[in-house]
Parts: sequence; structure tokens; C-alpha cells
Amino acid sequence: MMRTIELAVRLTHFTLIEYLRSGRLLLELAAAIACYVALLRPTGTPMNAGYLFTVLGIFGPAMAIVTTSYMIGLGDRPQGYIVLAHNVSRGAYLIGLFLAAVAVILAMYGTLCILVALFNRATDLDLVGWILATLPLILNVGLVAALTLLLSPLVLGAGWRLFVLALVAIALSSNVIGGPALNQIAGINPLLVDVLRAVQTILSGPLVPIFYGYQLSVTRGFDSVAAWSNLLAQCSLLLAFLGLARYAFNQRDLLFSAS
Repeated sequence: MMRTIELAVRLTHFTLIEYLRSGRLLLELAAAIACYVALLRPTGTPMNAGYLFTVLGIFGPAMAIVTTSYMIGLGDRPQGYIVLAHNVSRGAYLIGLFLAAVAVILAMYGTLCILVALFNRATDLDLVGWILATLPLILNVGLVAALTLLLSPLVLGAGWRLFVLALVAIALSSNVIGGPALNQIAGINPLLVDVLRAVQTILSGPLVPIFYGYQLSVTRGFDSVAAWSNLLAQCSLLLAFLGLARYAFNQRDLLFSAS
């Protein structure tokens, strides 16, 4: 285990160097500055913590999808064969890409926090509150990055990716399939509605910690056991996503992109 962690850290360093050489940092930095200018700059009205973490809670996961996809592109190249041939496990290779993506995202998050703290600090937010609100946000970033890694062509084949995406779509469909649509389904067969609701409930379970984590970040309501239990659930879900990604990557034949 320690050997895998050591190799993953080294690969993270190597991937970050490649990332810096590509000039991609300028795009992420431009996105962070654009977010600040468009949504967080001083406007004459004091900004509250709820609004700040509403913006950051959306910016972080969105950046996670984009940056993780780019890091996967860096890893999904024929050069990967050379790295893996030098006694590097597939797990360390995959975790290295994940840690590199998360490091970049957290750097952009830190940039936004510094800009806000210097020029438009939230009036109802102290350092402790800032740290507490950041915890579920960082875990959500990690969860989205891990899910993006799991759904990448590097890890899953096309068929499995479509299957997982279909499960996610069904889990999120409770807010889409309702009203007239449910009435039409009930007109065909009332049992189908019960089955659909049961499947949606089961599949949406793993997504609950993500949405509750976002709510915690906005409200900073850490005075209950449920809040800390949700942080534990987020950590467990993150490990599960990474474990699934590692398992799938170990099981499939290596076929890096030719580009």
C-alpha cells in the first residue's frame, strides 16, 4: 500500500509538470478569474457566505469535470505504456491522475478564496466557518473527479459507460418524470409507477451525500450528527468510486489513445 501511495505521489508530480508545460494552467486561471469578476466581485452590496458557497459549490464540481477530463487525456496516451512498464501498478497510475486533477482544482479554488478574502469578504463568515464550509465542498470536488475518472474511456468501455450513465440518469429522473408523465405511466400499468419510484429511490441513494454536502457548504450547519455523518458518507463514497475505477482499470486490456 505504501509503495502504491509513493508511486501515485510521484506520478502526480510528473503529471502536474506535464500540465504546466502544456500551458493549460492559463485556461483554468482565466476561468477562476472570470468566475470572480462575473459573480463574486464587489458590487456595493455586502456579500453573504450563503451566496459565496453557492457559487463555489457549483464552480468546484464544474471545474472538476473539465480538469479531470484533461488529466485523463494526459494519461490516455501511448507514453503510458512506458510508465507502466517501469514497475508501476495500474492503481498508482490512475490515482496519480486523480490527485493531479484535484490539486489543480484546489489551486483554482484557493485562488478564488484569496480574491474574495482580499477584495469582497463575506460579512458573516469567519475563518472557522470558511474551513468548515470548505470540507464538504472539497469532498464533492473529489467525488465528481472520481466519477469522471470512472466514466472515462481509459477505465470503462463504451457499453459500461452507457450503462452507468443510464443508472445516473434514472437516479436523477425523479425531478423530471412526474405529473402528466406519471399519470400516463399509471394509466398503462400502476405497478410501473411503484417500480419506477423504487428504482429511483435505490439508485439516488449514493447521490444523497453529494447534494447534502452542497447544502452543508452553503448553510454551514455542522451542529448536528447528521452533518458529520454526511462527511463520512462522502469519504466512503469517494473511496468506493476510486475503488471501482481501479478495479475496472485493472480488469480491462490496456489500449491507450493513439492521439
